[in-house]
Amino acid sequence: MTRASRGRAAVLLILMFAAGLAVGLAAERYALHRSSDDGSREDDRRGRSTIERFADDLGITEEQQALIDPILVETRERLSAVSDRVRPEWEAVVDSARARIEEVLTPEQVERYRALLEEQEAQRGESRRGDGDGAGSEGSG
Repeated sequence: MTRASRGRAAVLLILMFAAGLAVGLAAERYALHRSSDDGSREDDRRGRSTIERFADDLGITEEQQALIDPILVETRERLSAVSDRVRPEWEAVVDSARARIEEVLTPEQVERYRALLEEQEAQRGESRRGDGDGAGSEGSG
């Protein structure tokens, strides 16, 4: 395997890892944010928050729900604080990787690469706006 091939493989591996991590974090955040719904309840199990499904499956009472809700609010706040602390380092790592990738690409490829990144960010923005929970206000790298 040539050095360039190894470099490309390493970059692809890093990008795949970062994408997987981002998707996992987004899914976890989405699940947590869904538990603070606007109060509308759907009978369709797929359209309900995790806590609503647990409440049904576990037979959680209203009193228990009242005790669980503040735990979920605190958890969301703490996760947000962790995200705020980690985000600058995360973005620096992503920016560094992107710069290194661009060093390997031709000018035409760099142009297309940047366009693909913009498309990806636009899709993320659309999905954030579509989930209705405000998760998109914090952005991502």
